[in-house]
Amino acid sequence: MVKRFCAALAAIMIGVTSQAQEVQQVTMGDNLSYGLTYSLPKTAVLITVESTCAKTVAGPFAAYAEKFLGIKDAVQEDQSMWEIEKISMESIAQADSARTYHIEFPEKGALPTFYLTADRCLCAINRAPQDLVAVPEVKDEEVSGKPVYKASDVLTGEILKAGSKLKQAELVAQEIFSIRESRSLLIKGEADNMPGDGASLQLMLDNLSAQEEALLSLFIGSTTESKHSRNITYVPTRETNRDLAFRFSKFLGYVDNDDYAGEPYYVSLQIVEDNREFSVPGAKVKKRTDKGIAFCIPGKAHVTLTSTKNTLAEGDMYMAQFGRVEQLPQAQFSDKKRPCSASFTPATGAIKIFEQQ
Repeated sequence: MVKRFCAALAAIMIGVTSQAQEVQQVTMGDNLSYGLTYSLPKTAVLITVESTCAKTVAGPFAAYAEKFLGIKDAVQEDQSMWEIEKISMESIAQADSARTYHIEFPEKGALPTFYLTADRCLCAINRAPQDLVAVPEVKDEEVSGKPVYKASDVLTGEILKAGSKLKQAELVAQEIFSIRESRSLLIKGEADNMPGDGASLQLMLDNLSAQEEALLSLFIGSTTESKHSRNITYVPTRETNRDLAFRFSKFLGYVDNDDYAGEPYYVSLQIVEDNREFSVPGAKVKKRTDKGIAFCIPGKAHVTLTSTKNTLAEGDMYMAQFGRVEQLPQAQFSDKKRPCSASFTPATGAIKIFEQQ
């Protein structure tokens, strides 16, 4: 079922991702005399599944395909066949309500500028973030073209007046053989009215092939292929073995997680670097104040996506929820002479750049 997967998960290994972001610039001032509330992120796994669906509509003369054309495997009823083409994983951010902070700045210092996402996660301070790339919107699209002719366009009056479907099928088959004979004569140069140049010959051959394809569809049916994408967001909270991520059926496509018609796909997660404060027995939890800018030192987890038979993708991913919170002195960002600036990794809240002017 599965054709191709992203095995080299560079985005996972280095913890850098692209995610949908609308950044809001906020400058501390009179309009924010009450302070600023922001959140650190928790890290989610975004699973993107790309698939194709080949939908075949049976022809009205399918029952006579073998009798008149010798075609034994003509589709007798409408059917759809789904197939996964590609699966990829990356980390994205969601605001963590358990790590929400409120800060206030004294009026005597410089007024820092903050950059927040739409859900008020902290992106940067005193510098515009440069690496927030929008995730492409998943869309379903039809990719196969329609034939030049419809079957109704090439049916003769004799065929349309035939008294039974059997007789109509016989006449259509005769028309198909007539088209093939005409094409053969043109190729051999034996037709009564040969075109004067190669371009005209090719045009006539193409038209005959299109007419034959349209008539054949009355026996073998017609197939339309479409592409589909689906985003599944998984938010880890603990180590886990085979959490159900989604189900996919080769006949129905994407189905609900409780629909056993679909094959299950699982996410497993193993923490390989636990930086939470309570991860070390007996460790003292540091007291937090509202005088600092919170950031995260993330942990790391090994994430694996599997089907019932195969491992489809895996890699290490930095995750905020398995890390601890530290603080930067807020006075560094309001120094009038040499204010500091910082940017943070979107998916984890870790410091990416810290500079002093």
